Amino acid sequence: MSDEKKTYVGNGKKVNDYKRAISVCLDDIKPFATDAKNGKHYIALVVVDLKQANQWGKDVSVEIDTWKPEKAKSVNDSEVPF
Repeated sequence: MSDEKKTYVGNGKKVNDYKRAISVCLDDIKPFATDAKNGKHYIALVVVDLKQANQWGKDVSVEIDTWKPEKAKSVNDSEVPF
């Protein structure tokens, strides 16, 4: 992940070692929806296990995934070492 500010959009609880029950606020995530070629809208989320539960007993946090791949550098023939 980058150093961008995190946008928290939900929380939840650990159900067991492999299952998390989360709630997400739709009003908070709508601005992050992207259109796909199939006409549907998608949002990339990150679900994070917290080190300790908050005051309401929630021990899982949900945030918007802001990671973007780096653009590939073009390599000129003069830069190739062989």
